[in-house]
Amino acid sequence: MMSQVGHLPFFLADPRCEVVAVAEERPSLAAALVRDYGVERVVPHHREILADPNVDAVVISAPRPATAPMTEQALSAGKHVLAEKPMALTSEDAARLVDLARQNGLTYAVGFMKRCDPGIQAAREVLDDLLASRRLGELLAARFFDYSKNYAMDPPVHTRPAESRVVRFPTSDLYPSWLPDRLAADWQWFLNAGSHDLNLIHYFFRDSIDVEAAIHPGPDVVSALLRQHAVTITLEVVKSAIGVWREGVEFVFEKGCLTLDIPSPMAVDGVTNVRLEENVDSPSCRILETGLGWSFARQASRFVDSLSGGPPPAATGEDALRDMQLNDVIWKRILATDV
Repeated sequence: MMSQVGHLPFFLADPRCEVVAVAEERPSLAAALVRDYGVERVVPHHREILADPNVDAVVISAPRPATAPMTEQALSAGKHVLAEKPMALTSEDAARLVDLARQNGLTYAVGFMKRCDPGIQAAREVLDDLLASRRLGELLAARFFDYSKNYAMDPPVHTRPAESRVVRFPTSDLYPSWLPDRLAADWQWFLNAGSHDLNLIHYFFRDSIDVEAAIHPGPDVVSALLRQHAVTITLEVVKSAIGVWREGVEFVFEKGCLTLDIPSPMAVDGVTNVRLEENVDSPSCRILETGLGWSFARQASRFVDSLSGGPPPAATGEDALRDMQLNDVIWKRILATDV
């Protein structure tokens, strides 16, 4: 689904690149790629793509345990990579991928497309300005929350496979050796769902972040208290089928608040709503102009930009590795207080 909805259409539409081939061995999906997307070459195994000297870059959307091994194969074959998140299931695997990309001089991007949301990008500019000008005083606290279990809306039209896979991919360790087996499923859920929030924390707070406390009271809840210098940062990730997508950020200053309402990833026309409340001379509230554009489409364009001499991808392997390492610290804090 993610390949058809969030990646392939945008590379097919970009005149700066050519989709050489797509790897898919299930007949129903292979037929749909040709019929619905006009893909000219569908191969049964990704090895054929990695062996093709005409391929400069690959996009990897695969079962999560297979993402890191496939990324390693692609980087070893000299291909630039955009891989879906999470980049790996352990920080050790993630660090190895970043080192491999660096050694081979390759662009390595991870699919944290929310960094390409025009509202999120506009909010960071406003936040940086407020921090520099101190117009609203000191930043006191920030809150990142994600209360969504599912997309809360139907994804764009795509084809579901009519058969099971025959080809099985190599897989990585499913969780780090220091994590108890009983928490494996919770770890994998949080690494998938919460990784976007960790990535956004690092997008807005570029310096190192300390983890003061973290709790995991049940299988569907993780809360953490973080700090950067004098700023308190709270993180709440809760698996709840509210019926609407509920994710956002609040930056609370002495004299105002910057609020982000983040849309469902499947909201094709959705852009983060950014609201600025101020109380300098008198209370006021305004919605900021942010522009339009689906984050998935903008992510694909930014990846091609990076391969064409432009700026680096919105979320690099190095960025995603920082998220993995912060995730480790949060879970080690959880273990330290787990009874």
